[in-house]
Amino acid sequence: MPSDAAAGTPDGSEREVARIAYGIARAALDEQHIAVRDLRARTGALLTATSVVVSFLGTRALTTSHLRSLAFVGLGVFVLSLVFSLYVLLPTKRIKSLAEGGALLDLALAERDPAADAHRRLAETCDSISATNESHIEVLGRVFTLAAGAILVEVLLWGLQLALA
Repeated sequence: MPSDAAAGTPDGSEREVARIAYGIARAALDEQHIAVRDLRARTGALLTATSVVVSFLGTRALTTSHLRSLAFVGLGVFVLSLVFSLYVLLPTKRIKSLAEGGALLDLALAERDPAADAHRRLAETCDSISATNESHIEVLGRVFTLAAGAILVEVLLWGLQLALA
């Protein structure tokens, strides 16, 4: 089989490597979006849990006259957990994805192997987007942890107040 390299075109290995690199970069970007979706699902469950806690413990703690300050601090922590949860749940424009594939058609691609060049550029774009997304995803994870911690604190405060009443 004659080599295309003699005619000035690549033999396909560069194209294959670029295609694989793009596939890996795209998979990393997809994993980030799945991680955010899963984090938001867990945050929804956290909101459900905090609603149950406030329904049972919060109402009893707020109607008890003994150590009322604990009940109000617990209520403040409840509001804080709601704010943290909503921050995670609300849509954001900080998490990017590949949105405009048509822009690739306007690029001046390498004449030698435009497919390899396109895959290489897509891989670089995915890597850049992934790096940009990473910091915000970490922030969402930390805020989720704070929301979960706030729920634990409210349970402890209201449970302590009710135990001492």
